[in-house]
Amino acid sequence: MNSPFEDPSPHWGETSSGETRAPQLRKLGDLQKTITMAQIAKAAGVSQGAISSLLNDRDYGIRVSEKTRERVFKVCREMGYIPNDLRAVVRMYPELGDFCLLFSASIPGGVTHPFLGRIVQGAMDAVSDPSHPITIGSYTDQADYGSADPDNFPHPIASGVASKLLCFGPTNLSLMQLLLRRGSPVISLGTEVPVPGVLSLVPDYAMASQLAVQHLFKLGHEHIAIVSGPFGTTDQQTLELHRGVKLAYDDFGISIEAQNIVYGDLSYAAGASALDDLLSHPVKPSAIFCLSDTAAAGVLMQAQARGIRVPEELSVVGCGDDFCSSMVIPGLTTAHLPAEEMARVGICEIERLVREPLATEPRKQILSVRLIERSSSGPVPPKLG
Repeated sequence: MNSPFEDPSPHWGETSSGETRAPQLRKLGDLQKTITMAQIAKAAGVSQGAISSLLNDRDYGIRVSEKTRERVFKVCREMGYIPNDLRAVVRMYPELGDFCLLFSASIPGGVTHPFLGRIVQGAMDAVSDPSHPITIGSYTDQADYGSADPDNFPHPIASGVASKLLCFGPTNLSLMQLLLRRGSPVISLGTEVPVPGVLSLVPDYAMASQLAVQHLFKLGHEHIAIVSGPFGTTDQQTLELHRGVKLAYDDFGISIEAQNIVYGDLSYAAGASALDDLLSHPVKPSAIFCLSDTAAAGVLMQAQARGIRVPEELSVVGCGDDFCSSMVIPGLTTAHLPAEEMARVGICEIERLVREPLATEPRKQILSVRLIERSSSGPVPPKLG
């Protein structure tokens, strides 16, 4: 794509449908001399104050509707107007903006979190144009960005040069609405957001847990323990993983043993603690399915500390296929959640969507999962004694 800051070809700004976003451009200096705010205001049928509000992304006491914003920017593009401020250029020509990955500040460890780290890597690999880098920032789950001062927005949003937006973590609706009001489509990674203008890319969590538990049933295990997330959680991913567990039990006509469900934060320590708890039961499980690889690693290490052989005496299966799953001993059998693939699809989709009008309906795309069999799972052990 040619830059608007150089003398462009006759097809500069052409969309995928063939419509040009601006006429043939002469030198930027000539355009700035011949196109004034008054001319734009007259052509768009709005006040100059409304145009200033749009270009500067400030209220100024003037409420500008989405329809008016689209009309003004369409007029500006047709006239070939290029603002002096880079932020205004990005608002008017969002296809020229940078990529931005926003993640929830509540995610433990931030970008060092295993799953988020995989998303970041996948997104960076997918950005092919070095002149449009990807910016990474965080948002607060409960913040009201609708009433916040623009200077208190997440930094990549406050800077105004990012227009290709991907979000990961619990949904902040006020943030989504802020981005959509600016005319920027949003990709939600891992969480379904039923808001028009948002495309949700979601791994098939239910299938992931269903495959993991079915795998253990096929190996002959009937007393399977589940290391789950916090009790009473409303987290979408955890609820879908629970649904997949139930589907697997229903498929095999086996009842879930409530005493074999251990709740926690799915951390390494929670996995180790869960094994100690489960081993105190009169009927001990022969297999454990953990809703995260980190918790599964904790189970494996605690089993080793207690002299329990895996998988000869206990099978352990995780969920995620994070980097630790292939590094622990024995290698962890796990359900692969497509973090890198999800990020790559997100980058490709946002590059396309930013060139189109905002969707009037929310959209969701489910990404396939698969089971990765390693050394931590095996047939049910023979009864002792």
